Amino acid sequence: MHANAHPPARRTARGWVRPAAAGLGLVALAASGLTYAATSAGAADLPESYLGSATAWSYSDDNTDPAAGDADRLTWTHAAFDDTAWERGTGPFGAKNGSPTPDLGSGFPVTTVLDHYIDPAADPRVAVPTYHLRTTFDVTADQLEAIASLRGEVVFDDAVQIFVNGTQVAGFADERVEAVPDDRKNLTYAGTAAGDPVERQFSVPADVLQAGVNTLAVGLYNDRPASSDVYLDVRSLVPVEQDEPEPTTTVTDLVLGVGATEADRNLAWYTDTDTEQVAQIAPAGEVTGGEFPADAVSVPATGGPSSSGEFYRHATFTGLEENTAYSYRVGREGAWSAVHTFRTRSFGGAFDFLFFGDPQLGSSGNVPRDTAGWVDTLDVATAAYPRAEMLFSAGDQVESASSEAQYEAFLSTDHLREIPFVATNGNHDVGNKAYRQHFNTPHLDETAGPGSGTSSGGDYWFVYKDVLFLNLNSNSRDYASHERFVRDVIAEHGDEARWKVVAFHHSIYSVGPHATDGDVVDRRGTWPTLFSETGVDLVLQGHDHSYARSYLIRNGEKADPAEEAGVDILTPGPGGVLYVTANSASGSKYYSANAAGSWWLSAFNQENVRNYTAVEVTDDAISVRTVRSEAKDADRPVNSVVDQVTIAKPVDPDAQKLQVVVPQGAPGELVWSIDGANTLVDLGTAEAAGDHYAAHGTINPIRVTDTRRGAPQWSLSARVGDFTSNGGEFSGRYLGWSPHLVEAGGGAVAGDRVASGLGGDGAGLGESATLGHAEAGHATGSAVLGADLDLRIPVDVTDGTYRATLTLTALS
Repeated sequence: MHANAHPPARRTARGWVRPAAAGLGLVALAASGLTYAATSAGAADLPESYLGSATAWSYSDDNTDPAAGDADRLTWTHAAFDDTAWERGTGPFGAKNGSPTPDLGSGFPVTTVLDHYIDPAADPRVAVPTYHLRTTFDVTADQLEAIASLRGEVVFDDAVQIFVNGTQVAGFADERVEAVPDDRKNLTYAGTAAGDPVERQFSVPADVLQAGVNTLAVGLYNDRPASSDVYLDVRSLVPVEQDEPEPTTTVTDLVLGVGATEADRNLAWYTDTDTEQVAQIAPAGEVTGGEFPADAVSVPATGGPSSSGEFYRHATFTGLEENTAYSYRVGREGAWSAVHTFRTRSFGGAFDFLFFGDPQLGSSGNVPRDTAGWVDTLDVATAAYPRAEMLFSAGDQVESASSEAQYEAFLSTDHLREIPFVATNGNHDVGNKAYRQHFNTPHLDETAGPGSGTSSGGDYWFVYKDVLFLNLNSNSRDYASHERFVRDVIAEHGDEARWKVVAFHHSIYSVGPHATDGDVVDRRGTWPTLFSETGVDLVLQGHDHSYARSYLIRNGEKADPAEEAGVDILTPGPGGVLYVTANSASGSKYYSANAAGSWWLSAFNQENVRNYTAVEVTDDAISVRTVRSEAKDADRPVNSVVDQVTIAKPVDPDAQKLQVVVPQGAPGELVWSIDGANTLVDLGTAEAAGDHYAAHGTINPIRVTDTRRGAPQWSLSARVGDFTSNGGEFSGRYLGWSPHLVEAGGGAVAGDRVASGLGGDGAGLGESATLGHAEAGHATGSAVLGADLDLRIPVDVTDGTYRATLTLTALS
């Protein structure tokens, strides 16, 4: 922990803020504005801030370009610019719907009301695109020598560019400003409609300052002609002393993504400062107490500025081993994230993944409630399917593409750091680059289903075990690029997999109101033939917030006119494709279901309760089971089935295969837990025993349960670290044990006795030793393992109360 005069930034629902800290100067509200008590900085007295919310500004809100006719579009940001004809006012500045008393919500007061519309009498009224504001502040020569930079805090809606003495020092949500020619930059729409104003920090390097008067200029942008509000509050401009350490980099929004293959994992995260970042990984058994081994692998991250004024980072772990638990963290020395763990599974054979319809956090207007529903669905689904190998989204992760508060809520659950996430670009995700920055997707082709300078786009693909997945950006109706992508990827990689699954957001065979939207009708008339011709088996979709599954569709028509509604098992012929549309996973929004005229519907459901879909893949079949993550009533509890269907591969006509659907049962698993709530084993006071001290005890029993199919072998081992106290330490090798079965079952066998290493060459429990194990093919069931402990301590150890940690590791 570093002692900083200014604590590190933290992010709130509105952005990055600097916490209050003891020792800062007092702030008092006086009749003439804000008065700041100075703090000492050697020969220079530094104010707590050079300006504040109540600072006086000159401003222009009359829809004119202050640099019109000048070759330098930034002439208005320099000290020499004549702003005497501009209006005068004190901050904060704002407008909302042309009101003389604008109300932008709690925490966003308006002192000076800006003219909102170019012509208030027009119909429709058109918002002023850009406002220009200027103020000055004095820095003495002594102060300039003492400071390294100024740290500013600004609250704005919808976009800003900030200049000091003609040099741009910050730009937030200003991509659209930079995308237009210079002669339009001073009078253009920019930013995104993000709800409440957002708060950001910026830095002014000392080398752009001058002794004496300095000019601060701000360009404030509305996002569109129909923009309902605009806001600016420059809250502070705080001096950072030469010897003051910069704020510690904070890592947020970490998400573990699916990689290009089973042996890869993609990562994405955000930081509040622009520092070099790495992702570090090691086998979980080699990470103790958050400490990574010296040979841990570190992968450099890529990235850049995010749309919200933060910095996004991407990295990829490759070459992972199957059936292995890994621990990882991201960041850099002195500023690491928390340590998280994920487990790879076998790289072949059957697997499950979980599919979730539009979480769309914030859609209800109540982000905490939407978040609770989303997290609960993930809790329910991962508990019911503990071996699920992917969490797959239908898109619309958030309500507002640029809302970092909603993304923070969506990414708040550790499930997204432990199980690979598969992102899909929904219509509520596309209006900003944040989707592309938050999710690191494999084999991304940004020329297929392209985005724009301000919106995310691109199609991507990956192979997982025996499935080729293709994920399409259905926001783009550039059908030629989508078709090229699908045909090329399947031609090059289709033979690597037995199944082909496509996912995109805008369902083309749904039962909700979007089914008749013109853009959906357009896709429905275009894509089905492509999917039939390329051998796609299953299409996963969202967008309509109600559950639906189609008949088998070939080339846009019912493949078998005789197929009955709601059948459990389907055997597609050539070109037959099943389309499934997911309901809401968070409960943030539901649409009513209307089957009228929907010839494609085999089954549908809308009960206004949260759902998720478990997809089970084997060599011969894909089973799609949609279940409730929220109870509808006593007859339809949590994890009751809404609908289920299996796509079976055609069989040899001279053979027969049998199939049965087992309902509601969770897949088998190997789990262990410590019986009892007290994790401290007290060995009491050691007693003299000739040339050593001796202490004895018994570990808390360990219950091991194995219900996995095939009953593979397992073992549970342990090792102890050194015993330490305030006054000394001694080696864990002096501890020995005698394992035994407290309760027999599941083919478990107790491990061998390990003697204390005192007085011999043995390592005791200083090295890993087996507590119990079971051979391959053992009976399923549970066993309880125990062990008697034998601790022998040299007589020259300093007296005191010593503790050590016994670390248990399960292997299979």
